[in-house]
Amino acid sequence: MEDAREYLLRIPTFAGKKHSLSEAGAFFEELQCPFPGAVVHVAGTNGKGSVCAFLSSILRASGFHVGTFTSPHLTDIRERICLDGEMIDETAFQRSFEQVFSVWKRMEERGMTHPTFFEYLFYMAAVWFQEVKPDVVILETGMGGRRDVTNLCRPDLSVITSISLDHMAYLGNTVEEIAAEKAGIIKAGVPLVFDGNDSRAADVIRREAESAGVLFQDVREEKPSVSWAGSFPEIGTFFEGVPVKAVLPFPAQYQVWNGVLAVRAAEFLQRKMGWREDGPRQENPASPGHRVSAGSVERGLESARHAGRMEEVLPGVFFDGAHNRDGIRAFAQAAARIAEERKRPVHLLFSAVSDKEYRAMAVTLAADLKPVRITVAGMESSRGLSTEAMKEAFRAAGYEAESRDSAEEAFACAMKERGGDLLFAVGSLYFIGELKKCLREENI
Repeated sequence: MEDAREYLLRIPTFAGKKHSLSEAGAFFEELQCPFPGAVVHVAGTNGKGSVCAFLSSILRASGFHVGTFTSPHLTDIRERICLDGEMIDETAFQRSFEQVFSVWKRMEERGMTHPTFFEYLFYMAAVWFQEVKPDVVILETGMGGRRDVTNLCRPDLSVITSISLDHMAYLGNTVEEIAAEKAGIIKAGVPLVFDGNDSRAADVIRREAESAGVLFQDVREEKPSVSWAGSFPEIGTFFEGVPVKAVLPFPAQYQVWNGVLAVRAAEFLQRKMGWREDGPRQENPASPGHRVSAGSVERGLESARHAGRMEEVLPGVFFDGAHNRDGIRAFAQAAARIAEERKRPVHLLFSAVSDKEYRAMAVTLAADLKPVRITVAGMESSRGLSTEAMKEAFRAAGYEAESRDSAEEAFACAMKERGGDLLFAVGSLYFIGELKKCLREENI
């Protein structure tokens, strides 16, 4: 049988058509691998990965075994399918791939076209989770929600993170249209928690929830207290009426709302599932308990990790995969705060894909960070933007940028020449993934 990784990475070259939910549903039914345990379905524009990381960490700190299906990956495709924060192992990855492939051959005989890259991985996750049977499965949508293959699940809780303009060619040209696509994950009888960061999006989500008759909560109606411990935000909120106070491991204020969203998700899930004295299996005698508590929420928030999101990979070196207008704005505000606190100038590394609003990104980064040096880098991805286009975008924003042909060259030069500057790399998760490979290859 062919190697799973090699085959999967070829799929985009011959299977670009997304299937309808009815078509994907037929495949999923043939697979006979329903998700075990409780299921949480997460959609949104920004913050999906962070909310999944926070919620997974909270639940694991409470003694639950948690499976996650997320995207994209940074350096290894297996990052998308995890149990308790650990990637699926190579043997199980290959085995799951082969099981899906055998189903695909049967479906091909019935006239079905090949699953897309994302669909295939979703089916593989279903196969493996059926094998390892986590107590909770957290599923992150790929793009949109209504027509996303993850919408085949019957969740116990729906979560929608902040909404903004992104993927307009597929989801719509207004915040309202995009919110309607994300709100497509709302299902009758399934409670919803969401981040109503944009009043227009919040109105759409609220109408969809009311129409479905579901219990819902907008976390923006809360007012969590926030202070700063060094570069890290300290969040004060409540879990089932008990105060929660935790220092978030991400030095960005926007993560406060992602943290609160995860806290509310854990609370809603506990109510829905009836987790009290009886809970998930307890294989670890040191497990903190059979249910989510204010204490496990604190531990979970503080121990959460999410690679490539304002991640300080080395002292004074930060990687962030912000890749749309709102994400860049939030990143720039957080980076400016860090630079002010540490009283150090900023060297910016930037790279973007061609279908993003890179000109607006350049304006925001220049205005908020006022970098003393800007380096733009080419990427291996075929979607990568030319360095000349990026240089012109920064020139229009009033700054000159130097260019390097690759992420590897840009990072090596920046590390050699940065002196006491803070180094922030941002613009695309593909770019961050390439930089992560540089760290790994250099054993840093």
